[in-house]
Amino acid sequence: MLPTKGITEVFCDWLDATTPPDREHSLRASLGPIIAGCGGSKVTDDLYDLGGGKIKLGIMYNVFRISVSGACGRVRQIQGLRGPVRPWIGYGPPRDLRLAPAGAHAHDGSAPPAPPQPKYPRGEVRLSRRTIRITELLSTRSDGCKTGTWYAGHRSGAEITCRVYDKAHQLLETRGDTVPPRTRAELTVRKGCTLRDAYEPARVFWHYMAPAIFERPSDAPEWSSGWAEGWTMEKIDILPAERLKRRIEYSGELAAIIELADSLGPSGRSMALRLITKKFQQTEYSDVQGSESSDSPLVSSCRS
Repeated sequence: MLPTKGITEVFCDWLDATTPPDREHSLRASLGPIIAGCGGSKVTDDLYDLGGGKIKLGIMYNVFRISVSGACGRVRQIQGLRGPVRPWIGYGPPRDLRLAPAGAHAHDGSAPPAPPQPKYPRGEVRLSRRTIRITELLSTRSDGCKTGTWYAGHRSGAEITCRVYDKAHQLLETRGDTVPPRTRAELTVRKGCTLRDAYEPARVFWHYMAPAIFERPSDAPEWSSGWAEGWTMEKIDILPAERLKRRIEYSGELAAIIELADSLGPSGRSMALRLITKKFQQTEYSDVQGSESSDSPLVSSCRS
């Protein structure tokens, strides 16, 4: 078993959820402030880059799917997991929720399969009721040490899987980032978790990872599939003026308009402002006309 001493607080590193398609518009509208607050940028209408993480969304199999990978940590920096989960998922229960809680050790990840492997010489481990196969993927670092990933249930249909790997080496290979030694342990739960498990992932993490992979901490909270029954997140109301400010400041569409305007040359932004002003004036004119029409003798006589 891997020691728990020195492990970070368990966090949710990956979240995938589906909701009814009629929530698509409201959820997309809520994403702007979150993405901008994380330093994110719009790639396409269905893909946002958060600098090492991504948010993907879209209709698939008659449901609206929101998938956040490698970005939850950056989101937590601005308002904690509770904040972003609310607009991504909405206030109703998701149809399907999958997540990956994780913990990290500030230790050299050289040959991470070595710690858990001796306990399972037959190449199988039991994280839940089902026994799953163990596989390893090794490579040689620039310092000559072996490193890689230890998988339990890799590319299988198991609902509960995990992996232990050299996170520092992975970041160096994929992004060219040099970080202090770090070993990451990730659990993947594909069924039975709830929205509260995304908000408080330590329970489900220790339920499946200890004692199969880690020593169980004495203060590890208990978990059961029904522990979140009846739990709701507090709804925080934002004043309309603040919502308007956020929508304008963090609008991905407005950023795209500015970029397109700049591509037209020095007069592009002036042209964009004229068109936006014209749109506002047309809307205002329509509202006034509608008000005047509703007060006209013809409308009054019809009402009477």
